[in-house]
Amino acid sequence: MDTKNINSKIDDAANKAKDLTAKASAKLSEAAGKATVAASDAGEKVEGIAKKGEHRVEESADKARHVVKELASKLVHAVEETAQKVVHGAKEIASKAEHRREELMGKPGDKLKAQ
Repeated sequence: MDTKNINSKIDDAANKAKDLTAKASAKLSEAAGKATVAASDAGEKVEGIAKKGEHRVEESADKARHVVKELASKLVHAVEETAQKVVHGAKEIASKAEHRREELMGKPGDKLKAQ
């Protein structure tokens, strides 16, 4: 296997890692957006119930709204954290592939064997 072929495979792997990172980031951003919309919708529904009810219902609605917002916030945070981990991992893989490619550049072809 020659250096050019190995470099091409390393570049392909790095490009795939970048593509996966972009796709994962987009999916996680979409999930975060949906969670935000769901939290907003739930908050609006709880607010509607509170307006129809008495003082006691209003207090319960305030508590429920608080719980819904807190849960949505935790979900968004978890999604963002996961996206950051995925992006970080993909960057590490791409960086390792790049370093390996650089290590292999310039070495005689007889030292480059498929493993």
